[in-house]
Amino acid sequence: MKYFVIILFFFLFSCISKEDKRLFHTLEFAGENRPELEKVLEHYKNDSLKLKAARFLIENMPQHYTLEIPQADVLEQLKVKSAKEDTLTYAERLRIQDIQRSVLGAKKIYDCQVITADYLIENIDLSFKVWQKRPWAKYYSFDDFCRMILPYRIEHEPLESWKKEYYDRFAPVLDSLYQGIDVIEACNALALFMQIKEFPNNNLMSFELPRYRASFLLKEQIGGCKEVIDFATYILRSLGIPANLDMLYFYYDLSFTHYWVSVKDTTRKLVTTDFDIKGIKRGRNDDDIRPKRKIYRQCYAEQPCRSVEGIGFKGIQKIIRNNLIKDVTSEYYGENTLSLNLPSADGEQNIYLCAFGRKGWVPQAVAPVQKGKAVFKNIGPNLLYFPAFYMSKELKTVGCPFFFDGQDIHYYIPDTLHLENVKLIRKTPLATRITAHLDNILDISIEYADNPSFKPAYQLHKITDTIRTNYNVVPIVPERTFRYVRCTASADKKLEFAELAFYGDDKMERELPYTIIDKNVSSSVQNIKDNDPLSYYTAEEKGASLHLDFLKEVTVRKLMFIPRNDDNFIRIGDEYELFFFNGDKGWVSLGKQIAKENYLLYKAPKNAMLWLKDLTRGQEENLFIYEDDEQRFYL
Repeated sequence: MKYFVIILFFFLFSCISKEDKRLFHTLEFAGENRPELEKVLEHYKNDSLKLKAARFLIENMPQHYTLEIPQADVLEQLKVKSAKEDTLTYAERLRIQDIQRSVLGAKKIYDCQVITADYLIENIDLSFKVWQKRPWAKYYSFDDFCRMILPYRIEHEPLESWKKEYYDRFAPVLDSLYQGIDVIEACNALALFMQIKEFPNNNLMSFELPRYRASFLLKEQIGGCKEVIDFATYILRSLGIPANLDMLYFYYDLSFTHYWVSVKDTTRKLVTTDFDIKGIKRGRNDDDIRPKRKIYRQCYAEQPCRSVEGIGFKGIQKIIRNNLIKDVTSEYYGENTLSLNLPSADGEQNIYLCAFGRKGWVPQAVAPVQKGKAVFKNIGPNLLYFPAFYMSKELKTVGCPFFFDGQDIHYYIPDTLHLENVKLIRKTPLATRITAHLDNILDISIEYADNPSFKPAYQLHKITDTIRTNYNVVPIVPERTFRYVRCTASADKKLEFAELAFYGDDKMERELPYTIIDKNVSSSVQNIKDNDPLSYYTAEEKGASLHLDFLKEVTVRKLMFIPRNDDNFIRIGDEYELFFFNGDKGWVSLGKQIAKENYLLYKAPKNAMLWLKDLTRGQEENLFIYEDDEQRFYL
């Protein structure tokens, strides 16, 4: 008790530090639960380091609470059912909506008013135990420990004593997988072990708990990217691995948030992971093409307050007001400054940097306009930005889009007096994972025969060219007559097709039906003849073959194949419309076309930012320019 008499004495005489004032505030805010917090401080009065850790937790505690959500257990049960059974009844959907309505006035149960001394002491002691056990601990500061190991919660999930349960489950796993001193290799071993199969999940739940209990995730191991990353954070912190939970908001959709884990290695370099089957590696060529204009971190420690004066857009206002969220963009890309000269706008004091999203303009950052100039700090480089004002509850772009490389700005001002021919083959960039599937088609040998034993067999076609489109037609010259076909992958690749068809005429109006005569193949093999370019078949083994029977002698004039792909190539029969961005006039149409080939031909202004929209299907679309006779996509 002497400890608190001294603190109070100094507080009354205004001679104490900012941290002491925060501690005193927490104790006051704790109300009747104050003795529990005082017990913790008294418990560690002779251990200066653990006392500092206890103070860190208590000083930052007023911002932390649990949302008291009625029937949270029902939502958990429905989450399990929807994820594992892929179904919900109409009554269950109504039940979810009823629970959602009750959450609007959910009560906040503040940690400092209910937390026990035993809970905090267990968390602190175990955190130090796992931290001191690991050989990489010597490379990190005490501040690193407090921010990335010590916290007992992530955000507003129910308060639970989870750390020991996770430690008991996964410490033997880590010890059996990795005995070295490299923290990244330890993370990699755990990620590969945990994500042999991904968490089951779907989009049937119209409303979910803001965050699920740590014990629920440990037991069920279900959910989307947020649940996976929460689970990973619990595992890593319980094992003494310093982990951050990082995120980006609405990169294309105002309601979307993406999460991942970041770990600083012993050289202070940030390494990221989705905690999936890819594991975590330094310098890995990540296939995550999500544009990261602003990156944030979920923190336990309270962050400095930021002004929201004049910010009309509520999405950014909400982020800035959350003092448990930290802008960590500079940790990923280094510090930079972006300065814009802007025209005046009546009554508008802020300018927004926007991305182009599925539902319109998506604000990513905001800065005040002073004397016709706005300055932004730490913006994601090598990305496209549209400046806009927020007026009359609507975003209105100003000027032309620009590309910011981290230092310089390049504007895309369309030259409407000079048009160029453009050939379009896609509406989104080609991701590395899709390229890998396209390359699986390379070196497939397609043979024909008159008997099922393929003795003798003759080559009909071999795919020797690199494929970078979906719809591929091969003329069979001279025409061939046969009954059986065998498709064989090269020894180092898996046989993979989205579609495979044969035609008896040059106009491809008469498709020749066939059956698949292989016995031990998965039912997905039927996908190669379902006229759906998104469904596909992949053989289980490399170098496998597939045998087809036309049931009678047929004469083939054309062969058509589609590799496994994302269906964002030009699709024959779909209607498209091409737009270019013309400054304050916004998007201007260059006309509609129905695709007759696997490409479209247009005339477009030079140096124009272009947008190709599929009017028939789909919603994945990215902006691009046309340069050096090809599309160059921007995110």
